[in-house]
Amino acid sequence: MRASYGWHLKKEAMFGILLVIPAFIILAIVYLYPLAYNIYLSLCRWNLAPPSPITLIGLENYVDLFSDATFQKVLGNSLFFTAISVPCEFFLGLALALLINKNIRGKNVITTILALPMMIAPVVAALTWRWMYAYDYGILNFLLNRLFGLPQILWMSDKNIAMYSVIIADVWITAPFMTLILYAGLQMIPTERYEAATVDGASTWQMFRYVTLPSLRGVLIVALMVRTIDAFTKLFDVVYVITGGGPVYATEVLPTYAYKVGLAFFRLGAGAAISIITLLIAAVMIVAILRASRGR
Repeated sequence: MRASYGWHLKKEAMFGILLVIPAFIILAIVYLYPLAYNIYLSLCRWNLAPPSPITLIGLENYVDLFSDATFQKVLGNSLFFTAISVPCEFFLGLALALLINKNIRGKNVITTILALPMMIAPVVAALTWRWMYAYDYGILNFLLNRLFGLPQILWMSDKNIAMYSVIIADVWITAPFMTLILYAGLQMIPTERYEAATVDGASTWQMFRYVTLPSLRGVLIVALMVRTIDAFTKLFDVVYVITGGGPVYATEVLPTYAYKVGLAFFRLGAGAAISIITLLIAAVMIVAILRASRGR
């Protein structure tokens, strides 16, 4: 009887493995193989202008990149963008989620309006912000100059302002994502917890601190991880459309720089190395977020 039960468990395990194998094969084809090839390519010198054969050079691409002043600036830009945009999106998203979580008039309309930026393609949204930032005909400079009498601003051409212009556009595009995730988390908090806190005489701040935040802990971690990965590794459309990485690399970030080095300058090995560095730093960020969330 025991042997029969053990054989039944083995059959179930084998059946489960057979179900997973197709998914694993697809994952290996579309993810693991390109990743492995990219790692190999990052260890090679392969230039297409002028054409040259693939030459294995070890870690030379990485050494050259970290000793290059341009790459150091681009890496700093990516870290700065992530450090500013993600907290802004988080706090703005949390504030809006708390707002629409209340029983207010027009709640459905407000929620729909907040979700509109998510329904627009990033390229289209970036083009809209580019027109708004235009020096001569942009709506922002019109409001500053005509209505308030302030001087016009070089939103996209001033190296001290351009990065903040990109951050503002990105926050507008992606904050609704954070809002909807946190709003969904707020909807899952049992009302009994707030009722118990009210009976205990807790203030609004105390309920937020000791009921809302702990209940949202898992959702907050997921939202922060997703946005950190997106902000650091996938920021391409907004930068490329609004500033193109300029002026003087002031808004150049790792994804756009990897594209230019690999596909515009045809240094495929160096471009692959930039993408691997981006991936490794993003992994370190995720580990840091997880460790911080566990209090270690």
